[in-house]
Amino acid sequence: MIENGWIFLEELDDNYKIWAGTRVRLFGVGLNVKEKSEDYYEYLVSYIYDNNEYLQLTNLSRGEAGNIICVISKDIPNHYSLGKNLKKMLDTSMTYVLLD
Repeated sequence: MIENGWIFLEELDDNYKIWAGTRVRLFGVGLNVKEKSEDYYEYLVSYIYDNNEYLQLTNLSRGEAGNIICVISKDIPNHYSLGKNLKKMLDTSMTYVLLD
């Protein structure tokens, strides 16, 4: 179901640095697919134009691309967020993060 490098969000350290470019998969979204392993939306953590306080999670999946699921606060003055901020915003039991 999940390739190498993906980790459950609930297992992610609270102080792990979430940078722009990080990929996140949210499973169990209700897509009409035979394989439950393909029932997910993929998001990309990205910067928000003219906003230095937050990062956004933008959907990359077909039919939903461009939709934003949430924003997470940066660890000011740094340009990253922390694992604990991502955990606050998403269902940790159905979410994976790609660790590069």
